[in-house]
Amino acid sequence: MPQRWQVQRRKPARKAVVAASIGNGLEWFDLVVYGTFAVTISRLFFPTENETASLLLAFASFGVSFIMRPLGAIVIGRYADKAGRKAGLMLSIGLMFIGTLLIAVAPTAATIGVAATIIIVLARLLQGFSTGGEFGTATAFHIEYAPVRKKAFYGSWQAATQGAAIILAGLFGFVLNNYLSTQSLESWGWRIPFIFALASVAIYLALYMPTYAIVNLEMSTAAAFISTLIFGAVMVVGAPSVGNLADKVGPVKVMTWAAVGTLVVALPLFILTWLIATTGSLLAPSYYLFAIAAMSLASLIIARRVFCCQR
Repeated sequence: MPQRWQVQRRKPARKAVVAASIGNGLEWFDLVVYGTFAVTISRLFFPTENETASLLLAFASFGVSFIMRPLGAIVIGRYADKAGRKAGLMLSIGLMFIGTLLIAVAPTAATIGVAATIIIVLARLLQGFSTGGEFGTATAFHIEYAPVRKKAFYGSWQAATQGAAIILAGLFGFVLNNYLSTQSLESWGWRIPFIFALASVAIYLALYMPTYAIVNLEMSTAAAFISTLIFGAVMVVGAPSVGNLADKVGPVKVMTWAAVGTLVVALPLFILTWLIATTGSLLAPSYYLFAIAAMSLASLIIARRVFCCQR
């Protein structure tokens, strides 16, 4: 009987560790791929008369992310202790997604000047904060889910997936640097691994969300997986449509609209998640939406009266 119970417990533990390992690998890929393209990034975002100085500035922005790691470890680690390891991991992955998104769509210094440099540094600080919180949370998650005699082995996948992320980043660097011209690489090629990272995290979150919704939000199994089916259907129909649109108006415009849309949608989602975690009530988002709707209605009434009076 005890052996049978251990076998039954081992299966969900393995699934949980695999899911956490994939998320960990994707997050570290987001972090290290920046260093892989440091030479290109230095020319685009840290232009100086001396290429060596530009490269040093790019690597300095890579290193600045480590300054935020202790702070991220404290803040996200404390949040994970209260809200749970899964919630902590989701928060760190979400923050990394935003940081990577900023890098992927950032205009170069030739377009907006020093503001481009500031965007990259802020994105790196956010990525460092995220990674700091992820490391301890993911390690604790691995060990807590592991069987008694497998804790070290399960915990080792935290480091193993980091190695896989480095390999993947290296592959992107080798292929793009060797098979693209310098002009193509600096124009659009360097953004490819960051876009890959964004797409991978989005798919990961979509596959993870049914489990999160069932366990944490007490959503029915049918409703949770129907949401996944809807997500997949939107991708199947939407991707060709967006591709066709990009051919007409240009891929840069479409990517910019998508990035802005993601930021606009992501902010309310983070607010709603924070409200649930803080209040412990699943009705908290309803109060939030009610308050927003009431303020919007009041603003519209005031605006209508002001403009009517001006006319």
